[in-house]
Amino acid sequence: MLTLQCYQNVPADNALLATYQLSDPTYTATPEQALAIANTTPDRVPVMALNGNQLVGFLVLIKGADVQEVDANPATAVLVRSVSISETHRGQGFATQMLEQLPTLVRTQFSFAREIVLSVDHGNQPARGLYHKVGFTDTGRREFGQYGEQFILSLSLD
Repeated sequence: MLTLQCYQNVPADNALLATYQLSDPTYTATPEQALAIANTTPDRVPVMALNGNQLVGFLVLIKGADVQEVDANPATAVLVRSVSISETHRGQGFATQMLEQLPTLVRTQFSFAREIVLSVDHGNQPARGLYHKVGFTDTGRREFGQYGEQFILSLSLD
């Protein structure tokens, strides 16, 4: 059974991260890259997806002013960044489970949140399909990132 747990900078969590395999971060940051920013920014909460004692997924939740980069309201929105599944655990449904559990975690960690927002690259069809499958909808807003156009998606928590 998959569980979501907020990362803590402790030996046990760091040992889990050391086993995480992500050699092609084309559309995402590696956990190490994401943590380098999150560890210096209190508005970023790294999250680990655990299957038993194995780290299978990772993402970062962002609150505050940084959610404005996707034209979302900092008073009501939480932004998701750096979503990934370890290469050794892909194709097993962990991404779906992780995203399906995300609303519960967001409600617990961020009582103000009324929506979860994210951006996904136009060329990342598998991720776009997954986000739509778990209930994210296209806001119609667009951004431009490293790989071109990005779709801004939202999931209502109301």
